[in-house]
Amino acid sequence: MTTEQLEGLDDHVLLMGYGDLTESILAELAGRVPTLVITPDPAVGSRLRDRGVNVLVDEPQDSLTLEQANIDRARAVIAATNSDGDDALSVLTARQVDPDVYIVAGATNQPNVEKLRAAGADAVISPAAIGSQLLASSALDRESFKNIGCR
Repeated sequence: MTTEQLEGLDDHVLLMGYGDLTESILAELAGRVPTLVITPDPAVGSRLRDRGVNVLVDEPQDSLTLEQANIDRARAVIAATNSDGDDALSVLTARQVDPDVYIVAGATNQPNVEKLRAAGADAVISPAAIGSQLLASSALDRESFKNIGCR
């Protein structure tokens, strides 16, 4: 993104890094709210940019990067990579730069839920825990869960 495009971002969602959940998150947010993916990986940035996704190739744990991404005008921050450690550092940095921003973290490993909350996340979601709950519930109540996740 150009500096001018970055400066125009407002009421957006920042995705801190890139992981297994990023594509699904982008699909859920598409057309609903502007998004900006911050990734240190130039190859990932290039692939996303080619598809029209707003990308900033830089470190999501860097305060200056978050300021450049207008975290102070962001609707929310999502930290959901494949590394709870990286996510915790992203959460800590985001909270330090903007104490009032709403932060959601995805916990790859269930034992890290409380650690991500302690790092400053307002909400922590464990996709594995939610998935296992839905799978078990679907096995017990076949009709209620037939179309979950079928977008």
